[in-house]
Amino acid sequence: MRIFLMVLLCSLSITVQAKKKPSLKRADKYYKNTEYTKAAEEYKRLLNGKRTANYIYLQLADCYDRLHKDIDASRYYGKAIDQNDSTLKPEVYYKYAKVMERNGRYETAKDMMQQFTSKAPTDSRAKDFLAKPDAHKALKDREPNYMFQESGLNDFQYDDYGAWLSPGDTLYFVSNRTKQEKKWMRKIFEVRDKWERKPNFDLYTAEFKDKYEPIKGVARIKGRVNRRFNDGTTVLSKDGKRMYFASEAYRNRKFRRNDKVKQRDHLMSLFYAQKKKDKWKKIKPMRFTRAGYMYTNPAVSPDGKFLYFASNMPGSYGELDIWRTPILEDDEFGTPENLGSTINSGTRNDYPFIASDNKMYFASDRWGGYGGMDVYVVDLSNTVSTPANLGEPINTAKNDFAFSYYPAKEMGLFSSDRIGRTDIYKAFPLCFVEFRTMLKSKGFNQPVADAKVEFINTRRIVEDKGVSSRSGMARGEIKCKETYKVKISHPDYLDELIDITANAEAGVQTIDVLLRPLDELVIGKDKIELGDIQFAFNQTEITENSKFELDKLVKVMKRYPAMRIKINSHSDSKGSPAYNLKLSNERAKATLEYIVSQGIENSRLESQGYGSQELKVECAPCTEWEDAQNRRSEFIILQR
Repeated sequence: MRIFLMVLLCSLSITVQAKKKPSLKRADKYYKNTEYTKAAEEYKRLLNGKRTANYIYLQLADCYDRLHKDIDASRYYGKAIDQNDSTLKPEVYYKYAKVMERNGRYETAKDMMQQFTSKAPTDSRAKDFLAKPDAHKALKDREPNYMFQESGLNDFQYDDYGAWLSPGDTLYFVSNRTKQEKKWMRKIFEVRDKWERKPNFDLYTAEFKDKYEPIKGVARIKGRVNRRFNDGTTVLSKDGKRMYFASEAYRNRKFRRNDKVKQRDHLMSLFYAQKKKDKWKKIKPMRFTRAGYMYTNPAVSPDGKFLYFASNMPGSYGELDIWRTPILEDDEFGTPENLGSTINSGTRNDYPFIASDNKMYFASDRWGGYGGMDVYVVDLSNTVSTPANLGEPINTAKNDFAFSYYPAKEMGLFSSDRIGRTDIYKAFPLCFVEFRTMLKSKGFNQPVADAKVEFINTRRIVEDKGVSSRSGMARGEIKCKETYKVKISHPDYLDELIDITANAEAGVQTIDVLLRPLDELVIGKDKIELGDIQFAFNQTEITENSKFELDKLVKVMKRYPAMRIKINSHSDSKGSPAYNLKLSNERAKATLEYIVSQGIENSRLESQGYGSQELKVECAPCTEWEDAQNRRSEFIILQR
């Protein structure tokens, strides 16, 4: 009876809750507490048709934006803007533009950015847009330069990011997989994410053995770095004795009186620690940092002379800029310098990494990307180099960042939240060769211009194509170590199909090809000679190579519209005469049907099978070579 009453009371409570009137106060409370799913549900109950206040639309849009539900977010941003409310802040147009960018609606995003620019012309993001309003065109039809795979160290429930390799092949990364921690002091004093209620981020290491092997041996770094604060990415000094890392600004006691620092809302600063045996101790803040500003994601130049980091300190162009400071002796640093407006857009620029070839990889959500944070690369050795988007599949509409690359290993590491959880992935560059074909006519040895050249991969997909110039050269870009068929066609010459394998390394590869004139197929006045027309064993299906040969005949017949051809099909002497005659008739008919399918009128063709009646080589028993000679197709000119 007692259980029945409890169930009844619970059901009544649920019914009462369900019948509660919609409450703006309740929705705002959920929103303030970062409970965006509950807030969105409550705001939706407040929708009132055309009389809905813009405030409700904007709150709904913001909730869905934060929940990464871009379609829902775009719907309510659009409804708010459709109200033609003159009091709408420019930021609304910017947020709508970013949502549409993530949805791949680049033209709509461009329209919204134009409106944002007209309302906030001095905003750094507006200036960034005006510099390249059609930046998305560079992403269209962009060929991938990398492939990627899962790293093998990700936790299925928690987030991992910011991986990089030390010279000794120890992998460092950041994770909130502290569910294994049982220390009650940590549980009481650490500030967990209010929204997702996940543990704080700590610094970890893992064992790296080979770029193709899963990364294993995960261990939490020992020492005073991992305490009750959120820690960010880390990097070691060139001698490995110091660790530079990002952590909550609240860790710095001198900063705690600052209002922004007090909130402990992911405001980071930079610290360094000394290595004592196998632990990191003596943590100190970097002296150039100031309270109330963000300093995060450090990186060290290959020569160990500069520390790079992201910050919004005075002198920044946008939300976060990339800076660098000289690393001096005695734990001192020089004056930080901004890397300038070419690298730093008016938005967020973060996660710098400088590879051994002095190329800097960084993440940015600037205009012209896929919508979220994208990875860019810039050559620091070249003063006129500009950041280039790495493109798909590294970059997606989600956040892709923290890209580190190791030229000697031909491998990179990057982080992404593309599956709804932040994971670490491996990246492998796709090597390309510039392949040049030098085309000349057989006999005359003259360059052949206007020939079409196609590079066909093993999946029968045309990866690249070109047209020969007046000098007879055609260029194509193909993948290193891959096998291709190069198909060359010209109205006045026979098609050529050449098998090639690209060089193992990037560079230039050249071949010379002699093209045969069409008339070379015509033997005397009564015959056209093609390569072997092959069929599957005991079948009438024409092979791909044979189709290529028959295409040559099609080209000749199109050149000479009055030409009529008879197709004679012969078999070897194996099998019964009746069976051989039937099979050869069917093959002759299949050959005729293929030629007709390529645009030649049926009235211009005849076919006949002769079986083993007219052997080219008399033999008993026959060798395989002799049988192959007897299995043949002949193309007789009936009319020219």
